[in-house]
Amino acid sequence: MNGRFMGGTEIMHLVAHAGRLYAATSTLWDQPGDDPAVGAQVLVLERPDAGWRVEYEFAARHWRMSLVSVTFTVDGRGRALPAPVSMLLAAPSDGQGHATIHARDEASGVWTEMSLARSSGRASSVRCVGMHRDRVTGIERVYAGTLPGGLYSGVYDADVPGCIRWSESPELSGYKARPMAFAECDGSLHVAIKPHLYRLVDGEQPRWETVYTLPGEVTRISSGLRGLTTIPHPSGHGESLLAALEGENARIVRIDPSDGYRETVDLDVLEFLGEQGGRRPGYAIVAYDDMTPVPLPGQRGTALLMGLEATHSTEHATHPKDGWEPEGRYLIRHPDRRYELRRIIDPTLDPMPPLVSTRTIRVSPFDGETIYFGGYDPNSVPAHNTGWVFSAPLETVLSGG
Repeated sequence: MNGRFMGGTEIMHLVAHAGRLYAATSTLWDQPGDDPAVGAQVLVLERPDAGWRVEYEFAARHWRMSLVSVTFTVDGRGRALPAPVSMLLAAPSDGQGHATIHARDEASGVWTEMSLARSSGRASSVRCVGMHRDRVTGIERVYAGTLPGGLYSGVYDADVPGCIRWSESPELSGYKARPMAFAECDGSLHVAIKPHLYRLVDGEQPRWETVYTLPGEVTRISSGLRGLTTIPHPSGHGESLLAALEGENARIVRIDPSDGYRETVDLDVLEFLGEQGGRRPGYAIVAYDDMTPVPLPGQRGTALLMGLEATHSTEHATHPKDGWEPEGRYLIRHPDRRYELRRIIDPTLDPMPPLVSTRTIRVSPFDGETIYFGGYDPNSVPAHNTGWVFSAPLETVLSGG
């Protein structure tokens, strides 16, 4: 569309913003073809009956990105803004070690690059972005989890390029794994960085403290906890955190801040997949980035949708290259903690292309009753233009029709 080549090996994120649907692509493990070589791209769908088009394109050294929509209601001093300001932020990986955030100006459509940190001799990435309002100072901050570098925070400032004034130094550093997800629970912001879960302590001098550590050894190739999400506490009072552990012991766990961050296994993923398919996988990834809440018909509460991929490979010293299930599958978690497995099927396609992994799920910004899915994961094997997006009515998504 619009004369610009659109391609990529993965759809990393789907984001609803300003009445439009945006997608973040990846070119990781891309095997060049005859078409133009591109870096990660931001795509946009402006209407459900329109075609996707390239909104913004990064250089080839930017092979992946995070994409998120944030809204500021106060400035860096905690003073209310005349009107809330929503911003679309893209954070690309960088083979030259430059961690950046790019902000889209809604009035002009212009993207502005904001620098966070530089590292020499090592690629840099921003894997997750979160938002929190300090309960002591009332100041809103957006947080970017970089590797290497640390956690940086920024406040709204209309007088600086990109309108976010970032901290000069990180608030948390020294970790060796990628920050995977932020979530606010019972008023406190949390971030998952293997093997720990950290909580932000609000105040004039905010600080991060470790509140939970994964029990036992976690394989080196695992990213630890993914998809950190807040759910109601089973007692009906307060909130809990739900997260998915990647790896050969893949499971979904509930972590309760009100009970000293005690862990309860919500689902043994590999055992469940074995029961559903007759063969237990050896490794799985669930909820790559988040768990998507959707309303159940008839006011029966809210379900969570989680994308997944699984392999029957027995090689876990490095990321498994083979044995991955070709289907695009997802889990439905019902309010009563009952799980169902579903897969994406398009009756107009025979055979279905290899979807492999459902990475991202988003409720339509157009009608609220359509669900969009995106994904693919090359899993360390060369691929080309394999990223995909499907959509279906919520009723079909829940029923598996």
